[in-house]
Amino acid sequence: MLFNSWDFLILLGITFLLYYLPVSRGRHGKSWQVTVALVASVVFYGWEDPRLLSLLVVSCVGNSYATARIIQHKLGGREERVRLWVRLAVILNLSLLAVFKYAPFVVSMVPGIPTGWVDFIRSIPLPIGISFYTFHGISMIVDVARGEVTRESDEMLSKGTRFTKGVRDIGFYLLFFPQLVAGPIVKAKQFWPQIAAKRLEDIPWGQVLRSLIAGFFLKMVVADNLAEQTVMLTKPWIVSAGPLDLILLLYGYSMQIFADFGGYSLIAIGLAAMFGYKFPINFDFPYLSTSITEFWRRWHMSLSAWLRDYLYIPLGGNRKGEARTYLNLFLVMFLGGLWHGAEWKFALWGTLHGVLLGVERFCFRKRTREQAAQAQSPVRALLGWFYTFHAVTLLWLTFLMPDLHQMGIFFRELTIPGKMLGPAVFVSVVFGSAVVLYHAFGWWREHRAETFSQFRGGWPEAFAYGVMLFLIATNSGAPQGFIYFQF
Repeated sequence: MLFNSWDFLILLGITFLLYYLPVSRGRHGKSWQVTVALVASVVFYGWEDPRLLSLLVVSCVGNSYATARIIQHKLGGREERVRLWVRLAVILNLSLLAVFKYAPFVVSMVPGIPTGWVDFIRSIPLPIGISFYTFHGISMIVDVARGEVTRESDEMLSKGTRFTKGVRDIGFYLLFFPQLVAGPIVKAKQFWPQIAAKRLEDIPWGQVLRSLIAGFFLKMVVADNLAEQTVMLTKPWIVSAGPLDLILLLYGYSMQIFADFGGYSLIAIGLAAMFGYKFPINFDFPYLSTSITEFWRRWHMSLSAWLRDYLYIPLGGNRKGEARTYLNLFLVMFLGGLWHGAEWKFALWGTLHGVLLGVERFCFRKRTREQAAQAQSPVRALLGWFYTFHAVTLLWLTFLMPDLHQMGIFFRELTIPGKMLGPAVFVSVVFGSAVVLYHAFGWWREHRAETFSQFRGGWPEAFAYGVMLFLIATNSGAPQGFIYFQF
Protein backbone atom coordinates (compact mmCIF):
# COMPACT_ATOMS: atom_id res chain seq x y z
CA MET A 1 0.00 0.00 0.00
CA LEU A 2 1.44 3.33 -1.07
CA PHE A 3 1.29 6.47 1.05
CA ASN A 4 0.07 8.33 -2.04
CA SER A 5 -3.00 6.11 -2.58
CA TRP A 6 -6.67 6.42 -1.62
CA ASP A 7 -6.52 3.03 0.07
CA PHE A 8 -3.90 4.35 2.48
CA LEU A 9 -5.77 7.61 3.17
CA ILE A 10 -8.88 5.61 4.10
CA LEU A 11 -6.84 3.29 6.33
CA LEU A 12 -5.13 6.29 7.94
CA GLY A 13 -8.44 8.01 8.67
CA ILE A 14 -9.99 4.92 10.25
CA THR A 15 -6.86 4.20 12.28
CA PHE A 16 -6.61 7.78 13.53
CA LEU A 17 -10.24 7.82 14.68
CA LEU A 18 -9.98 4.47 16.47
CA TYR A 19 -6.59 5.38 17.97
CA TYR A 20 -7.93 8.46 19.74
CA LEU A 21 -11.34 7.12 20.81
CA PRO A 22 -12.32 7.96 24.42
CA VAL A 23 -11.23 4.46 25.45
CA SER A 24 -7.65 5.56 24.80
CA ARG A 25 -7.88 7.83 27.87
CA GLY A 26 -8.76 5.03 30.21
CA ARG A 27 -6.61 2.67 32.21
CA HIS A 28 -5.97 0.52 29.18
CA GLY A 29 -5.28 3.41 26.81
CA LYS A 30 -1.76 2.30 25.94
CA SER A 31 -2.85 -1.26 25.17
CA TRP A 32 -5.73 -0.02 23.02
CA GLN A 33 -3.58 2.37 20.98
CA VAL A 34 -0.73 -0.08 20.46
CA THR A 35 -3.20 -2.75 19.34
CA VAL A 36 -4.97 -0.39 16.91
CA ALA A 37 -1.67 0.76 15.39
CA LEU A 38 -0.39 -2.83 15.14
CA VAL A 39 -3.54 -4.06 13.37
CA ALA A 40 -3.38 -1.11 10.97
CA SER A 41 0.28 -1.92 10.27
CA VAL A 42 -0.58 -5.53 9.47
CA VAL A 43 -3.33 -4.42 7.08
CA PHE A 44 -0.98 -1.86 5.52
CA TYR A 45 1.72 -4.44 4.85
CA GLY A 46 -0.49 -7.33 3.77
CA TRP A 47 -2.87 -5.31 1.59
CA GLU A 48 -1.24 -6.22 -1.74
CA ASP A 49 -0.08 -9.75 -0.83
CA PRO A 50 -1.32 -11.27 2.46
CA ARG A 51 1.14 -14.17 2.05
CA LEU A 52 3.95 -11.85 3.12
CA LEU A 53 2.46 -11.64 6.61
CA SER A 54 3.70 -15.14 7.42
CA LEU A 55 7.28 -13.91 7.07
CA LEU A 56 6.56 -11.00 9.40
CA VAL A 57 5.16 -13.39 12.01
CA VAL A 58 8.28 -15.57 11.83
CA SER A 59 10.57 -12.53 12.09
CA CYS A 60 8.59 -10.93 14.91
CA VAL A 61 7.78 -13.96 17.09
CA GLY A 62 10.62 -16.34 16.28
CA ASN A 63 13.68 -14.27 15.52
CA SER A 64 12.96 -11.20 17.60
CA TYR A 65 10.66 -11.87 20.56
CA ALA A 66 11.90 -15.36 21.47
CA THR A 67 15.61 -14.57 21.29
CA ALA A 68 15.21 -11.16 22.98
CA ARG A 69 13.36 -12.83 25.87
CA ILE A 70 16.10 -15.45 26.27
CA ILE A 71 18.82 -12.79 26.19
CA GLN A 72 16.93 -10.60 28.68
CA HIS A 73 16.79 -13.44 31.20
CA LYS A 74 20.52 -14.14 30.89
CA LEU A 75 21.87 -10.61 31.19
CA GLY A 76 22.62 -11.11 34.86
CA GLY A 77 24.38 -14.42 34.25
CA ARG A 78 27.17 -15.61 31.99
CA GLU A 79 28.10 -13.00 29.42
CA GLU A 80 29.47 -15.57 26.99
CA ARG A 81 25.99 -17.09 26.79
CA VAL A 82 24.55 -13.68 26.03
CA ARG A 83 27.03 -13.19 23.18
CA LEU A 84 26.16 -16.64 21.85
CA TRP A 85 22.45 -15.85 21.75
CA VAL A 86 23.09 -12.46 20.15
CA ARG A 87 25.08 -14.13 17.39
CA LEU A 88 22.33 -16.71 16.95
CA ALA A 89 19.66 -14.02 16.72
CA VAL A 90 21.66 -12.03 14.17
CA ILE A 91 22.24 -15.18 12.12
CA LEU A 92 18.52 -16.03 12.19
CA ASN A 93 17.53 -12.54 11.07
CA LEU A 94 20.16 -12.44 8.34
CA SER A 95 19.21 -15.94 7.20
CA LEU A 96 15.70 -14.78 6.34
CA LEU A 97 17.20 -11.85 4.47
CA ALA A 98 19.64 -14.14 2.67
CA VAL A 99 16.98 -16.63 1.54
CA PHE A 100 14.66 -14.04 0.05
CA LYS A 101 17.12 -11.40 -1.12
CA TYR A 102 20.44 -13.07 -1.89
CA ALA A 103 19.67 -16.69 -2.82
CA PRO A 104 19.03 -15.86 -6.52
CA PHE A 105 22.30 -13.89 -6.63
CA VAL A 106 24.26 -16.78 -5.10
CA VAL A 107 22.80 -19.56 -7.26
CA SER A 108 23.51 -17.54 -10.40
CA MET A 109 27.23 -17.77 -9.58
CA VAL A 110 27.34 -21.47 -8.63
CA PRO A 111 27.93 -23.81 -11.59
CA GLY A 112 26.16 -27.15 -11.88
CA ILE A 113 22.88 -26.26 -10.16
CA PRO A 114 19.91 -27.72 -12.13
CA THR A 115 18.05 -25.15 -14.19
CA GLY A 116 14.77 -26.02 -12.50
CA TRP A 117 16.17 -25.17 -9.06
CA VAL A 118 17.65 -21.91 -10.35
CA ASP A 119 14.33 -20.87 -11.91
CA PHE A 120 12.46 -21.78 -8.73
CA ILE A 121 14.77 -19.75 -6.48
CA ARG A 122 14.63 -16.78 -8.82
CA SER A 123 10.84 -16.92 -8.79
CA ILE A 124 10.67 -16.37 -5.01
CA PRO A 125 9.25 -12.83 -4.53
CA LEU A 126 11.27 -10.32 -2.54
CA PRO A 127 9.15 -9.16 0.42
CA ILE A 128 8.80 -5.38 0.48
CA GLY A 129 10.91 -3.70 3.15
CA ILE A 130 12.58 -6.91 4.35
CA SER A 131 15.93 -5.15 4.74
CA PHE A 132 14.42 -2.49 6.98
CA TYR A 133 12.52 -4.68 9.40
CA THR A 134 15.44 -7.12 9.53
CA PHE A 135 17.73 -4.28 10.62
CA HIS A 136 15.12 -3.20 13.17
CA GLY A 137 15.10 -6.72 14.61
CA ILE A 138 18.88 -6.90 14.84
CA SER A 139 19.20 -3.50 16.52
CA MET A 140 16.52 -4.50 19.04
CA ILE A 141 18.37 -7.69 19.99
CA VAL A 142 21.67 -5.85 20.37
CA ASP A 143 20.13 -3.00 22.40
CA VAL A 144 18.57 -5.54 24.78
CA ALA A 145 21.87 -7.42 25.13
CA ARG A 146 23.77 -4.18 25.81
CA GLY A 147 21.27 -3.21 28.50
CA GLU A 148 20.37 0.04 26.74
CA VAL A 149 16.61 -0.49 27.15
CA THR A 150 16.59 -2.17 30.55
CA ARG A 151 13.41 -0.63 31.97
CA GLU A 152 11.41 -1.19 28.77
CA SER A 153 12.76 -4.69 28.18
CA ASP A 154 11.90 -5.64 31.78
CA GLU A 155 8.32 -4.62 31.06
CA MET A 156 8.08 -6.39 27.70
CA LEU A 157 10.21 -9.48 28.24
CA SER A 158 10.10 -10.37 31.93
CA LYS A 159 8.89 -13.81 32.97
CA GLY A 160 5.74 -12.31 34.42
CA THR A 161 4.73 -10.58 31.18
CA ARG A 162 2.04 -12.31 29.15
CA PHE A 163 3.20 -13.74 25.82
CA THR A 164 0.58 -11.79 23.89
CA LYS A 165 1.57 -8.48 25.49
CA GLY A 166 5.27 -8.99 24.80
CA VAL A 167 4.65 -10.00 21.18
CA ARG A 168 2.23 -7.10 20.73
CA ASP A 169 4.67 -4.45 21.96
CA ILE A 170 7.65 -5.84 20.06
CA GLY A 171 5.49 -6.35 16.97
CA PHE A 172 4.38 -2.73 17.24
CA TYR A 173 8.00 -1.57 17.24
CA LEU A 174 8.96 -3.75 14.28
CA LEU A 175 5.83 -3.19 12.19
CA PHE A 176 4.69 0.39 12.93
CA PHE A 177 3.50 1.30 9.44
CA PRO A 178 5.15 4.73 8.88
CA GLN A 179 8.64 3.15 8.90
CA LEU A 180 7.82 -0.46 8.05
CA VAL A 181 8.87 -0.66 4.41
CA ALA A 182 11.45 2.10 3.89
CA GLY A 183 12.58 3.49 7.22
CA PRO A 184 13.82 5.58 8.91
CA ILE A 185 15.55 2.80 10.80
CA VAL A 186 14.46 3.57 14.38
CA LYS A 187 16.44 1.81 17.10
CA ALA A 188 14.71 0.16 20.05
CA LYS A 189 16.44 2.54 22.46
CA GLN A 190 14.89 5.43 20.52
CA PHE A 191 11.40 3.95 20.13
CA TRP A 192 10.64 1.81 23.19
CA PRO A 193 10.77 4.68 25.74
CA GLN A 194 8.08 6.44 23.68
CA ILE A 195 5.52 3.61 23.95
CA ALA A 196 2.82 5.10 26.15
CA ALA A 197 -0.76 6.33 25.98
CA LYS A 198 -1.03 9.38 23.67
CA ARG A 199 -3.43 12.30 23.81
CA LEU A 200 -5.05 14.02 20.83
CA GLU A 201 -4.29 17.48 22.19
CA ASP A 202 -0.55 16.70 22.35
CA ILE A 203 -0.19 16.23 18.59
CA PRO A 204 2.35 18.76 17.21
CA TRP A 205 0.17 19.73 14.27
CA GLY A 206 2.65 22.28 12.97
CA GLN A 207 5.34 19.64 12.60
CA VAL A 208 2.85 17.12 11.19
CA LEU A 209 1.61 19.46 8.47
CA ARG A 210 5.06 20.70 7.51
CA SER A 211 6.43 17.17 7.24
CA LEU A 212 3.45 15.79 5.31
CA ILE A 213 3.14 18.68 2.86
CA ALA A 214 6.88 18.79 2.13
CA GLY A 215 7.07 15.00 1.91
CA PHE A 216 4.11 14.58 -0.44
CA PHE A 217 5.35 17.51 -2.53
CA LEU A 218 8.79 15.96 -2.96
CA LYS A 219 7.31 12.57 -3.80
CA MET A 220 4.20 13.33 -5.87
CA VAL A 221 5.21 16.53 -7.61
CA VAL A 222 8.98 16.25 -7.93
CA ALA A 223 9.94 12.57 -7.90
CA ASP A 224 6.92 11.21 -9.79
CA ASN A 225 7.19 13.82 -12.56
CA LEU A 226 10.94 13.27 -12.87
CA ALA A 227 10.41 9.49 -13.05
CA GLU A 228 8.44 9.94 -16.28
CA GLN A 229 11.46 11.66 -17.86
CA THR A 230 14.49 9.85 -16.45
CA VAL A 231 13.19 6.61 -17.96
CA MET A 232 14.81 8.02 -21.12
CA LEU A 233 18.14 6.93 -19.63
CA THR A 234 17.23 3.26 -20.15
CA LYS A 235 16.86 1.14 -23.27
CA PRO A 236 15.78 1.75 -25.96
CA TRP A 237 15.51 5.52 -25.51
CA ILE A 238 19.06 6.07 -24.33
CA VAL A 239 20.55 5.55 -27.79
CA SER A 240 18.45 8.38 -29.22
CA ALA A 241 19.68 11.02 -26.77
CA GLY A 242 22.60 13.35 -27.13
CA PRO A 243 25.45 13.71 -24.61
CA LEU A 244 24.07 16.91 -23.09
CA ASP A 245 20.65 15.29 -22.71
CA LEU A 246 22.14 12.31 -20.91
CA ILE A 247 24.04 14.51 -18.48
CA LEU A 248 21.00 16.68 -17.70
CA LEU A 249 18.75 13.63 -17.29
CA LEU A 250 21.31 12.11 -14.93
CA TYR A 251 21.12 15.30 -12.87
CA GLY A 252 17.35 14.84 -12.98
CA TYR A 253 17.66 11.32 -11.62
CA SER A 254 19.90 12.55 -8.82
CA MET A 255 17.15 14.99 -7.87
CA GLN A 256 14.51 12.28 -8.26
CA ILE A 257 16.11 9.75 -5.94
CA PHE A 258 16.55 12.38 -3.23
CA ALA A 259 12.98 13.66 -3.63
CA ASP A 260 11.62 10.10 -3.61
CA PHE A 261 13.39 8.84 -0.51
CA GLY A 262 13.59 12.19 1.27
CA GLY A 263 9.88 12.64 0.63
CA TYR A 264 9.08 9.20 2.04
CA SER A 265 11.09 9.93 5.18
CA LEU A 266 9.31 13.25 5.76
CA ILE A 267 5.92 11.56 5.30
CA ALA A 268 6.94 8.85 7.77
CA ILE A 269 8.06 11.47 10.32
CA GLY A 270 4.77 13.35 9.94
CA LEU A 271 2.63 10.21 10.22
CA ALA A 272 4.50 9.04 13.31
CA ALA A 273 3.98 12.45 14.93
CA MET A 274 0.23 12.11 14.30
CA PHE A 275 0.27 9.08 16.58
CA GLY A 276 2.55 10.61 19.19
CA TYR A 277 5.93 9.19 18.14
CA LYS A 278 9.10 11.02 17.20
CA PHE A 279 11.28 9.63 14.40
CA PRO A 280 14.84 10.82 13.74
CA ILE A 281 15.59 13.07 10.79
CA ASN A 282 16.77 10.92 7.90
CA PHE A 283 18.02 13.53 5.40
CA ASP A 284 19.78 16.75 6.33
CA PHE A 285 20.12 18.52 2.96
CA PRO A 286 22.70 15.98 1.69
CA TYR A 287 23.45 17.81 -1.55
CA LEU A 288 25.03 20.62 0.45
CA SER A 289 27.88 18.26 1.41
CA THR A 290 31.44 19.26 0.59
CA SER A 291 32.88 15.73 0.96
CA ILE A 292 31.70 12.14 0.71
CA THR A 293 32.29 11.84 4.45
CA GLU A 294 29.91 14.70 5.10
CA PHE A 295 27.44 13.28 2.57
CA TRP A 296 27.12 10.11 4.67
CA ARG A 297 26.44 12.24 7.74
CA ARG A 298 23.53 13.84 5.89
CA TRP A 299 22.16 11.10 3.58
CA HIS A 300 19.95 8.29 4.98
CA MET A 301 21.24 9.17 8.43
CA SER A 302 19.44 6.32 10.17
CA LEU A 303 21.15 3.74 7.93
CA SER A 304 24.54 5.42 8.40
CA ALA A 305 24.06 5.38 12.18
CA TRP A 306 22.97 1.73 12.09
CA LEU A 307 26.01 0.68 10.07
CA ARG A 308 28.26 2.65 12.43
CA ASP A 309 26.78 1.31 15.68
CA TYR A 310 26.15 -2.30 14.72
CA LEU A 311 28.82 -3.00 12.11
CA TYR A 312 31.69 -0.48 11.98
CA ILE A 313 32.24 -0.19 15.74
CA PRO A 314 31.92 -3.96 16.42
CA LEU A 315 34.47 -4.54 13.65
CA GLY A 316 36.87 -2.35 15.60
CA GLY A 317 36.09 1.03 14.08
CA ASN A 318 39.21 3.18 14.09
CA ARG A 319 40.59 1.69 17.31
CA LYS A 320 42.84 -0.98 15.80
CA GLY A 321 45.24 0.98 13.66
CA GLU A 322 45.10 2.75 10.32
CA ALA A 323 45.15 -0.36 8.13
CA ARG A 324 42.26 -1.94 10.02
CA THR A 325 40.32 1.33 9.88
CA TYR A 326 40.53 1.46 6.09
CA LEU A 327 39.53 -2.19 5.86
CA ASN A 328 36.54 -1.57 8.15
CA LEU A 329 35.45 1.42 6.05
CA PHE A 330 35.64 -0.68 2.92
CA LEU A 331 33.74 -3.62 4.44
CA VAL A 332 30.98 -1.40 5.82
CA MET A 333 30.40 0.36 2.51
CA PHE A 334 30.71 -2.86 0.48
CA LEU A 335 28.13 -4.58 2.67
CA GLY A 336 26.04 -1.41 2.67
CA GLY A 337 26.02 -1.59 -1.11
CA LEU A 338 24.91 -5.22 -1.07
CA TRP A 339 22.23 -4.29 1.48
CA HIS A 340 20.66 -2.15 -1.26
CA GLY A 341 20.48 -5.08 -3.64
CA ALA A 342 21.90 -8.50 -4.47
CA GLU A 343 23.64 -7.40 -7.64
CA TRP A 344 27.21 -6.57 -8.57
CA LYS A 345 26.22 -3.03 -9.49
CA PHE A 346 25.28 -2.32 -5.87
CA ALA A 347 28.51 -3.91 -4.68
CA LEU A 348 30.34 -1.56 -7.06
CA TRP A 349 28.40 1.42 -5.70
CA GLY A 350 29.33 0.54 -2.11
CA THR A 351 32.93 -0.23 -3.02
CA LEU A 352 33.46 3.10 -4.78
CA HIS A 353 31.91 5.02 -1.89
CA GLY A 354 34.23 3.10 0.45
CA VAL A 355 37.23 3.99 -1.70
CA LEU A 356 36.31 7.67 -1.71
CA LEU A 357 35.83 7.64 2.08
CA GLY A 358 39.24 6.00 2.46
CA VAL A 359 40.93 8.54 0.18
CA GLU A 360 39.38 11.43 2.09
CA ARG A 361 40.43 9.95 5.41
CA PHE A 362 43.99 9.50 4.15
CA CYS A 363 44.21 13.06 2.82
CA PHE A 364 42.74 14.69 5.92
CA ARG A 365 43.64 12.15 8.61
CA LYS A 366 45.45 14.71 10.79
CA ARG A 367 42.60 17.22 10.87
CA THR A 368 39.64 17.10 13.21
CA ARG A 369 36.14 17.78 11.89
CA GLU A 370 36.15 21.24 13.49
CA GLN A 371 39.54 22.11 11.98
CA ALA A 372 38.39 20.95 8.57
CA ALA A 373 35.29 23.16 8.78
CA GLN A 374 37.30 26.19 9.89
CA ALA A 375 39.90 25.70 7.17
CA GLN A 376 37.38 25.74 4.31
CA SER A 377 37.46 28.96 2.35
CA PRO A 378 34.44 29.74 0.14
CA VAL A 379 36.37 28.62 -2.96
CA ARG A 380 37.51 25.39 -1.34
CA ALA A 381 33.99 24.70 -0.08
CA LEU A 382 32.60 25.28 -3.58
CA LEU A 383 35.14 22.92 -5.14
CA GLY A 384 34.41 20.32 -2.48
CA TRP A 385 30.69 20.61 -3.14
CA PHE A 386 31.22 20.30 -6.91
CA TYR A 387 33.30 17.14 -6.51
CA THR A 388 30.94 15.57 -3.97
CA PHE A 389 27.73 16.25 -5.85
CA HIS A 390 29.07 14.94 -9.15
CA ALA A 391 30.66 11.86 -7.58
CA VAL A 392 27.40 10.99 -5.83
CA THR A 393 25.31 11.72 -8.92
CA LEU A 394 27.51 9.62 -11.19
CA LEU A 395 27.31 6.68 -8.81
CA TRP A 396 23.49 6.87 -8.82
CA LEU A 397 23.75 5.25 -12.25
CA THR A 398 24.08 1.93 -10.44
CA PHE A 399 20.57 2.43 -9.01
CA LEU A 400 19.01 3.51 -12.30
CA MET A 401 20.61 1.09 -14.75
CA PRO A 402 19.52 -2.57 -14.71
CA ASP A 403 23.10 -3.84 -15.01
CA LEU A 404 26.72 -2.87 -15.56
CA HIS A 405 26.39 -3.43 -19.31
CA GLN A 406 23.83 -0.65 -19.64
CA MET A 407 26.04 1.61 -17.57
CA GLY A 408 28.67 1.03 -20.24
CA ILE A 409 26.14 2.03 -22.91
CA PHE A 410 25.54 5.30 -21.05
CA PHE A 411 29.24 6.22 -21.13
CA ARG A 412 29.51 5.13 -24.76
CA GLU A 413 26.59 7.36 -25.74
CA LEU A 414 28.27 10.33 -24.07
CA THR A 415 30.80 10.27 -26.92
CA ILE A 416 28.24 10.02 -29.74
CA PRO A 417 26.41 13.14 -30.96
CA GLY A 418 22.64 12.71 -30.98
CA LYS A 419 19.49 14.71 -31.34
CA MET A 420 18.08 16.77 -28.49
CA LEU A 421 15.20 15.38 -26.45
CA GLY A 422 13.99 18.87 -25.57
CA PRO A 423 10.75 18.14 -23.63
CA ALA A 424 12.24 15.48 -21.34
CA VAL A 425 15.21 17.65 -20.47
CA PHE A 426 13.02 20.72 -19.96
CA VAL A 427 10.67 18.89 -17.58
CA SER A 428 13.66 17.45 -15.68
CA VAL A 429 15.15 20.90 -15.22
CA VAL A 430 11.83 22.41 -14.08
CA PHE A 431 11.04 19.78 -11.45
CA GLY A 432 14.67 19.23 -10.50
CA SER A 433 14.91 22.92 -9.65
CA ALA A 434 12.55 22.27 -6.74
CA VAL A 435 15.26 20.13 -5.11
CA VAL A 436 17.79 22.87 -5.78
CA LEU A 437 15.52 25.41 -4.07
CA TYR A 438 14.95 22.99 -1.20
CA HIS A 439 18.71 22.76 -0.61
CA ALA A 440 19.10 26.52 -1.04
CA PHE A 441 16.59 26.86 1.77
CA GLY A 442 18.70 24.39 3.81
CA TRP A 443 21.85 26.44 3.18
CA TRP A 444 20.00 29.57 4.27
CA ARG A 445 18.83 27.86 7.45
CA GLU A 446 22.36 26.72 8.30
CA HIS A 447 24.23 29.90 7.42
CA ARG A 448 21.67 32.65 8.00
CA ALA A 449 20.07 31.54 11.24
CA GLU A 450 18.82 35.02 12.20
CA THR A 451 16.91 35.65 8.98
CA PHE A 452 15.68 32.06 8.97
CA SER A 453 14.01 32.58 12.35
CA GLN A 454 12.03 35.43 10.78
CA PHE A 455 10.87 33.11 7.99
CA ARG A 456 9.82 30.27 10.29
CA GLY A 457 6.24 30.66 11.41
CA GLY A 458 5.60 33.85 9.41
CA TRP A 459 3.69 34.51 6.21
CA PRO A 460 6.60 33.49 3.90
CA GLU A 461 6.54 29.98 5.37
CA ALA A 462 2.76 29.77 5.11
CA PHE A 463 2.94 30.96 1.51
CA ALA A 464 5.61 28.37 0.63
CA TYR A 465 3.60 25.50 2.09
CA GLY A 466 0.46 26.82 0.43
CA VAL A 467 2.21 26.73 -2.96
CA MET A 468 3.40 23.17 -2.33
CA LEU A 469 -0.12 22.11 -1.35
CA PHE A 470 -1.52 23.71 -4.51
CA LEU A 471 1.04 21.91 -6.69
CA ILE A 472 0.27 18.57 -5.02
CA ALA A 473 -3.37 19.03 -6.05
CA THR A 474 -2.68 20.27 -9.57
CA ASN A 475 0.70 19.00 -10.80
CA SER A 476 1.30 15.54 -9.31
CA GLY A 477 2.89 13.01 -11.63
CA ALA A 478 1.58 9.54 -12.37
CA PRO A 479 1.74 7.56 -9.09
CA GLN A 480 4.99 5.63 -8.81
CA GLY A 481 6.22 3.15 -6.22
CA PHE A 482 8.91 4.41 -3.85
CA ILE A 483 12.39 3.57 -5.12
CA TYR A 484 13.53 2.22 -1.76
CA PHE A 485 10.63 -0.27 -1.58
CA GLN A 486 12.82 -2.65 -3.60
CA PHE A 487 15.39 -2.75 -0.80
